[in-house]
Amino acid sequence: LSPLQNGTSFHVFDQGRFAKEVLPKYFKHNNMASFVRQLNMYGFRKVVNIEQGGLVKPERDDTEFQHLCFLQGHEHLLEHIKRKVS
Repeated sequence: LSPLQNGTSFHVFDQGRFAKEVLPKYFKHNNMASFVRQLNMYGFRKVVNIEQGGLVKPERDDTEFQHLCFLQGHEHLLEHIKRKVS
């Protein structure tokens, strides 16, 4: 897991390792798809590489996520990240 230089998103560089080592520390599972589903419910979106157009699987095992209120140095915005109500 790593924030990007501009602080507007974060990367999960090794999804397998992240799921195995990090997720069980904070969740009752180690399922990357469940984690992504949770991110989506809170308004995070996967950043799609323009060159790939979202249709080709990236060569590297990394994924980037962003949210309008998830900005480095703007902790006061975090209170606006809420689970969507159905």
